[in-house]
Amino acid sequence: MDFIMRASVKTDWRRFAFAALALALFGDTAADFKVTEVQPKLVGQSLVLAGNLDLGLSPKVEEAIAKGIPLEIVIDIRLYHQRRYLWDSKIATWTLNRRIQYHALSGQYLVSAGNADSETRESLLTQQEALKQLGSLNDLNLALAETPAGDGYSVDLRVSLDIEALPAPLRPVAYTSFAWHLNSGWTSWKVAR
Repeated sequence: MDFIMRASVKTDWRRFAFAALALALFGDTAADFKVTEVQPKLVGQSLVLAGNLDLGLSPKVEEAIAKGIPLEIVIDIRLYHQRRYLWDSKIATWTLNRRIQYHALSGQYLVSAGNADSETRESLLTQQEALKQLGSLNDLNLALAETPAGDGYSVDLRVSLDIEALPAPLRPVAYTSFAWHLNSGWTSWKVAR
C-alpha cells in the first residue's frame, strides 16, 4: 500500500511539473501578428498595397510598451512572377520598418514609419489606435526597377517583431520567451493589374 501511494504521489508531481512547464512556455502565445487582408496591384512601375495587419500583443510586450520601451515592427514583402513549369521568379523585395513607443510625459503613443531620410510620425492617444495605425497599409507605394510585363504575379508578405532592435538587457529575455516571438509567417496574395 505504501508503494502504491508513493507511485501515485510521484505521478501527480510529474503531471504538475509538466503542466507548469507547458503554462510557462505556451501561456502567452495567444497573441500574435496576422496578415488579415492585402490587396496588391501593379500600377505602372510600382507595386501598390492596401490592407491591414492585425498586431496582437502579448501581456509582456504590452507591459514593455507601457514602460516606454520602443518596439520595431518589420514588414517583409516579396514580389514573384509565377511560372508554370519552373519555380517562381523573384522580381523584388522590400523591408519596411515601423516603430511604436509610449511617451509617459505626454500620455501618447508615437508611431513612426519609414527610414531616416523620409520618416513619418503620428501621435495617438490609445494603444489600440496606435496598433491599428501601425498595421495599416493604405496605398503603400513600392517602386520597381522596371515595369513588369504580362500577368501572373504574387506577393508574399510577413510581419514580425524585431527582437534585435530591443534594448540590450531585454534581448536575452525576448529570445527565450515565446511571449516575444510575434510573427505572422508568410502569406501569399495574387496581384491585380
